[in-house]
Amino acid sequence: MSTVATMARALLYLRVTSLLGQVKSRLRRLQQPKYLAGALVGAAYLYLAFVRRAHGVHAGYPLAAGGPGIPPEVLALLPQLGALLLLIVLLANWAIPRRAALAFSEAEIAFLFPAPVNRRMLVHYRLLGSQLGIVFSALILTVMLGRGRSFGANPWFHAIGWWLILAVLNLHFTGTAFVYSKLLNRSVTSARQRALTAAAVLVAACGLLAWGWSTLRLPGPGDLQGLHAFTSYGVSQLHLGPLPWLLAIPRVLLAPYFAGSGRAFLLALGPALGVLAAHYFWVVYTEVSFEEASIARAEKRATRVRRVQQGDWRGQSTARKAQRAPFNLSHRGRPEVAFLWKNLLSTSAFYRARVAVVMVAVVLIGSEWLVHQPSLEGPRFAAMAACGFLLVATLLFGPMTARQDLRADLPNSDILKTYPLRGWQVVMGELLTPLTILTVSAWIYLLAVFLLFPGERFAWFTPAHRGGVALGIAVLAPPFIAIQCLVPNAAAVVFPAWAQLARDRTERGIEVMGQRIILIAGQLLVTAIAVVPAAIGAALTFALTQWLLGAFVAAALAVAAVFILLGVEFWLGIRWLGARFERFDLSAELRP
Repeated sequence: MSTVATMARALLYLRVTSLLGQVKSRLRRLQQPKYLAGALVGAAYLYLAFVRRAHGVHAGYPLAAGGPGIPPEVLALLPQLGALLLLIVLLANWAIPRRAALAFSEAEIAFLFPAPVNRRMLVHYRLLGSQLGIVFSALILTVMLGRGRSFGANPWFHAIGWWLILAVLNLHFTGTAFVYSKLLNRSVTSARQRALTAAAVLVAACGLLAWGWSTLRLPGPGDLQGLHAFTSYGVSQLHLGPLPWLLAIPRVLLAPYFAGSGRAFLLALGPALGVLAAHYFWVVYTEVSFEEASIARAEKRATRVRRVQQGDWRGQSTARKAQRAPFNLSHRGRPEVAFLWKNLLSTSAFYRARVAVVMVAVVLIGSEWLVHQPSLEGPRFAAMAACGFLLVATLLFGPMTARQDLRADLPNSDILKTYPLRGWQVVMGELLTPLTILTVSAWIYLLAVFLLFPGERFAWFTPAHRGGVALGIAVLAPPFIAIQCLVPNAAAVVFPAWAQLARDRTERGIEVMGQRIILIAGQLLVTAIAVVPAAIGAALTFALTQWLLGAFVAAALAVAAVFILLGVEFWLGIRWLGARFERFDLSAELRP
């Protein structure tokens, strides 16, 4: 017993000293301007977006159920929807088989694994180490949601509720990995046991699906007449079939968060803690070997960090699975097309022309079927809204996430400069891949919105009007996306150290968040400045020609003016960035 207590104190000391070392390291690097500026921007963002808003809600509204802006019908449905979302997360976790690998650093592995520490103590150490991040995440989520004022009750109830939810999720994910490791280990589980387990799971899943299919129903036109009707439909469906049984544990876990009084919170806290304790004993008393997978995970993370530090901003392994060429590359032609061919090879096989053709066919057939099904008006509207959201997200935020461009090839800038090409040709070729992928994606979403639009409800918006608007958006999408793709690539050349740190997903902290906010804000600002002249030109063109040629022709000329102005701006930006790239020296830019 004394040996166990001594080792427990040693592990606790290791955890505390590691935490203090991380804090000191974070404070020391604030001496660098790029970290200090990011920390100031990140702190200001957190205060203005969450803390100040939370104080405003607290000062302006009482702690009444429903809070500001939330109808009582929606408030009554929130616990049910939260339980359903939690159930989906848990089921999705079980759908991904994986080995048991706990998150240990290389230093912890070198210190702990050879020590006289049993597996149960290692699990305790890892669970203890994860609590700091869970508590911090619970506090952040509480602040982000206005400290729970929108749902009533005390903010401390919501902080504790978030801690319970996140702690159970962490234990559940770990326990799931333990179960899969034990089940797939041929030396522990026989083939017969694995087959029986798979058969039992398959039978249970099919039974639940059949039960749900026979009892649940899609929303009808009457269920979409208003908020109250839709809420009543949602509540009634959540109490049918297998859902009450499947949602029992998620509801128990969410009950403290949605408790409206101290008494209700205390009554709900006991069962929720029971769920947490059950998960704890499940993880701790599951005998499974995790050392080998943990070592592999630590080595993989260390390799990724090392590659980032050496200049590979993606931090990925150079070994990639061979893929089929996206298209046949001719021996002659524009050199920019060769860059498109090269960068498409490094993307997923999903981004191919045949996949785009299949998606267009699915959109055409699915839209035609939904339009001729009056009983499916609700799913039709939901599909149109989802495609509209994806269209807007692709146009505004797609260039920030599509990274198969100059940003990915910047570590190879010295090699790119040896090509017999001008700088603007290299930049143009690098931008073709995200421009092509995002443009085709936007066109597919736009086609779905156009076909699913409920024209029968908006008779004034004739098919000719819809077609004109859709055609205008389709024409303007490529230059608009091109302008946005140009901005982050220019930032990578002008501020390579900032761009490298902002894309390093191994970096964490308020200062890194601030640097990413600065880069995103800069991109949106430059894009807005580029769009202003085009918008002014379109307005002048429309105003000068509508009296002579009619509104339809004037609108077409306005779209053409926007296309030309954005194209000229993009071309000027390409030439400037190409000249800047020719003078770019990565080693000098990243030198500390």
